[in-house]
Amino acid sequence: MRKITLFISLTLLSVILFGCKSEDNPTKQTETNKSEINSEDKYYLYLKDDISKIVISKPKEVNPIVYEEDKDIETIKSVILTAVKRDGIPNMADPEYYLDVIYTNENKQSFHLWLGEKGQDSALGKTEDTHTIYTIREEIADKLRDLIQ
Repeated sequence: MRKITLFISLTLLSVILFGCKSEDNPTKQTETNKSEINSEDKYYLYLKDDISKIVISKPKEVNPIVYEEDKDIETIKSVILTAVKRDGIPNMADPEYYLDVIYTNENKQSFHLWLGEKGQDSALGKTEDTHTIYTIREEIADKLRDLIQ
């Protein structure tokens, strides 16, 4: 009789523990997926909110260019969103341009821009992170060059 009671108790305990274990798995799976998404995001730049205007200026230039038309904002936005992180520590000269994204809530996000010659890749970097740059494909850089000049 004692053996039967012990067997039933162990069986019930196993069922309870097994049931608790299967509830934990979906949570762990979701956490894994979130970390995969976040690690994927580290290779691209992102914009934080709705954009009201974009200001591009050369260093020490008094009159910056202000872009407020939707088509111009979309062109510059595509440059930022398609830029891909370059591995390694960059050895870059001073930026050719400063690019400020002004959001509708008046917050600002700033970038450094190195615009290569026509047909060459270009680079973009966050002003607060000088150890990382993002490559801009030549065809996208050409669109930006046409807009700036």
